[in-house]
Amino acid sequence: SSKALDYELNFRVSNRSIAHMQIVLSLPAFLLAVRATAQFTPGGQTQPGLPAGCVGSWIAGSRSPENAVPDMKLCETKNWYLGEMKDQCAPLDGIPRPGQQVYIKDSTNFCINLPNPDSIFLKNNFYDLGKLPNIVQAEGFVQSFCMGDYLPSGAKKLPANGIRAAHVVKNFSTPGQHYYQIHGYLDCEVLGINCTMPTPGAYDDAGQYDDAPFINCGKEPYSGVDNSTTGNPGFQHYVEMAGNAIFCMRVCEPGNLEAGRPCDVRHDRDGCEKFMQVTFKDGFTYTDLATGQVSSASVSLAPRKTTTTTTATTTTTTTKAAAGATGGASGSASVAVTSSKPSGSERIGLIAAVAVIAGLISI
Repeated sequence: SSKALDYELNFRVSNRSIAHMQIVLSLPAFLLAVRATAQFTPGGQTQPGLPAGCVGSWIAGSRSPENAVPDMKLCETKNWYLGEMKDQCAPLDGIPRPGQQVYIKDSTNFCINLPNPDSIFLKNNFYDLGKLPNIVQAEGFVQSFCMGDYLPSGAKKLPANGIRAAHVVKNFSTPGQHYYQIHGYLDCEVLGINCTMPTPGAYDDAGQYDDAPFINCGKEPYSGVDNSTTGNPGFQHYVEMAGNAIFCMRVCEPGNLEAGRPCDVRHDRDGCEKFMQVTFKDGFTYTDLATGQVSSASVSLAPRKTTTTTTATTTTTTTKAAAGATGGASGSASVAVTSSKPSGSERIGLIAAVAVIAGLISI
């Protein structure tokens, strides 16, 4: 159909995404009405901003066909295009929803999506039971958390020291495929996320958040990019991966969710290092490939509370930032920023290197 061609998407939903979801079908109806264990339960609990009986987007939804909530088998049968199927839980407050919008400006001003501590589903299945969800278990139930002073509608500030490192690249080298990219370290204990690896050796053993739409079986169809003048004007899509104390994300111009584009959503099993070709290290940096400008922010961080099982090694140090500076690990922590501009030959090499890495040119 023309709609399917518009997206040219061939989505895959990870088996692990479904495996981690706790869907209880054997409880009496009166209990289901009290504690939501699926995305949509007629007469059940309701997340603010969603229709009655809905607590999140489809990925953790009921497997009952009569509820019109797509599951993995249905998506496979329909080749990841649901056509005119109605989304029972389409939000009442618009898409992207307030509180689910991300953006990237620099290494101390950005928002990422993380498990929503106010999610009814996550409370019922994790928080109220004394457990913490991991990234994949929270697919469908996210909240945007921000570093820096700017908060999009409904967003929350990141807890102090929740981000241990962040590196941003602005890549506007290919017309129509402009994007910002960020990657770095998380402190999972501070952020209230389960980052334990059931499969040691995997890149992060986690999940992916993106704004692929409901009709294409998207994982976070109600989320998106803050495209205000303070956020990323003209940008529409994002893809984010996180877990095991690392994260990465890109925000892209419209039309870049397709295969081979910067926000291609089909790499949920590849991870940050393979898909975005990043190397994890300490520090807070910003690189503009067009100008060659490189900036470093010195962020004051408390000693790390948790350790990771990533192959990369991080050493945490506490640095004293310049007094009066803004930004930082919690949006109010202080930072000192220094900048440098490479020579002409260094700049050309930097642009070419990142372009090759991103797969935007061939060699």
